[in-house]
Amino acid sequence: MKRLFYFLIFGLFVMPMQAQVSFKTLVSKTHLTTDERLRINFEISSNSNFSQSNFVPPSFEGFQKIMGPSTSQEMSYINGRVTSKFSYSYILQPVKNGSLSIGPASVVVDGKTYQTQPIVIEVSKGQAPVVSSAGGGIQSGSKNNNITVKDKVDNAFLSVELTKNKPYVNEAVGLIYKLYIPRNYGVVNYTETAQPQFNGFWVQDVDRNISGPFEGTVNGKPYMYYILRKKLLFPQKSGKLIVKPLSLQIDLQVPVYRNFFGMRVPDYKVQRIRLTSGKKVLYVKALPKKNQPIDFSGAVGNFNFTTQTDRQNINLNEPLTVRVQVQGIGNLKLFDLPKLKAPNGLEVYEPKHVEQVRATFSGNKGTVEDEYVVVPNAAGKYIIPGIRFVYFDPKSGNYVTKTTNDLILFVTGNAGLNNNQMSVSNTANTKNGAVDFRFIKEKAHFKSKNKTAFYGSKLFYILISLAFLLAFLAFGYYKYLSTRVYDAVYEQQKRTKNLAAKFLKEAKKSIGQKDVFYARLEKALHNFLKAQLRLDTSEMTRENIRRKLLEKGVDQSKINLLIDLLNRCDMARYAPATTTKMTEDFADAEKLMNSF
Repeated sequence: MKRLFYFLIFGLFVMPMQAQVSFKTLVSKTHLTTDERLRINFEISSNSNFSQSNFVPPSFEGFQKIMGPSTSQEMSYINGRVTSKFSYSYILQPVKNGSLSIGPASVVVDGKTYQTQPIVIEVSKGQAPVVSSAGGGIQSGSKNNNITVKDKVDNAFLSVELTKNKPYVNEAVGLIYKLYIPRNYGVVNYTETAQPQFNGFWVQDVDRNISGPFEGTVNGKPYMYYILRKKLLFPQKSGKLIVKPLSLQIDLQVPVYRNFFGMRVPDYKVQRIRLTSGKKVLYVKALPKKNQPIDFSGAVGNFNFTTQTDRQNINLNEPLTVRVQVQGIGNLKLFDLPKLKAPNGLEVYEPKHVEQVRATFSGNKGTVEDEYVVVPNAAGKYIIPGIRFVYFDPKSGNYVTKTTNDLILFVTGNAGLNNNQMSVSNTANTKNGAVDFRFIKEKAHFKSKNKTAFYGSKLFYILISLAFLLAFLAFGYYKYLSTRVYDAVYEQQKRTKNLAAKFLKEAKKSIGQKDVFYARLEKALHNFLKAQLRLDTSEMTRENIRRKLLEKGVDQSKINLLIDLLNRCDMARYAPATTTKMTEDFADAEKLMNSF
């Protein structure tokens, strides 16, 4: 019995302390279409250090690698134990239908090889994205599958523009990517196939959101264009620097005309093209060495420089704050502020660096400052000398020196300040919310050195009993779950109904925005039909819907209203619609969905 007891103790407390390695694969979904993308993560956890170079990914046969690997690392130190966690992420897109298998990945930890289990992904034939009306925003969805692939489309191109081509070192350069398409075209979706490289630059995002469309002309031709992203570049060395191109795969909405009873009816199809922005060359000028001040720290831009203190008259041993501040526009994050120098009798602590900076297309704009805490050790008059700050102005091509005025402090008080006075002062600081100096504790809290041994104590037996109780409860809960009957069809129908209600609610919020409203209303109706008829999206033809509803005994007037609403959603993409009309369509859809 005693041996069994010790074995349980070993299993509960000693075994978890041994080396453990967990290597698993996580995917965003197991069923998707060829138009969707898959995110896959390989996560390795271990309480031993291991090298990332030992990771070997699978071949991803049947998939196109859109992005990756992107890595992340986490380390934790708890109760003397170090746990390392690495994650490798990929974005994939299937290139064919069927059951595609992602093979095992492998990694070596402490000389032992670990592998993940293969994962099977079910891929069905993709549907083309829901195209926006000409000149509409970038959307995604599904309507038809007539996507054609071309290397290019006439008059569609991707451009990269720079605010300047011959900057100085550390001078801000704005970069913008624009997608130009003919005015009667629309953009459905796009994917990055090659990201630009910015070797030799310090890069910062200004805006990663897509904006547009806007109207413009290039070489006298009218275009619609989208702004894909804006960046801020700071060249870090002189000479010739190259920005490598951005490459995109784009689904374009292209207008076509079809004959219908002898009439030309406008329609649209989707073409998939590949565009590249081309490379950009910058000729970076070195900062002039002639007349360069010895205390120049690399600041480039246009700045103001100040030093200030919160007060001039203070008491002995009382802290005050001195701020050294640079304000303006330029490379605010790429240089150090000059240091504060104080005379003897003033104790200066390490500064706290504060940044209030936002990225603009002309450079970083805002304020950076160092906050110093200064404490006088003796009474008297003190002079903190002014500070020099040097920066380079790229507009004038000259160095600019700014010097602050001297700061004068008057310190009063007795050097023999007693403990009671210091206690009152410290208490006041605590009440005022000061965090730099804490009130000295007047009472000590001692702990006994004679501690009771954990083994054999009440807490020891309580934890042992709790472990057995938790194991019993877990086993009971597992048996309970195994007896439950899971109705997959009912659960799927329930989720689809909830999704239909969600899209209907979102459609109500977007009344007044024609394209968004009718896209959401159509999704609400489709999910409603999926819940009622159990039809896939590819089976939702008007004839199938009418036939299925008739088989269920639905009233003919309700069927006619439903078909009419679906037709209205289709026609709204090519015809104007007022807010009143959208309100009426929403009321009809809500009434219809509540009547089933």
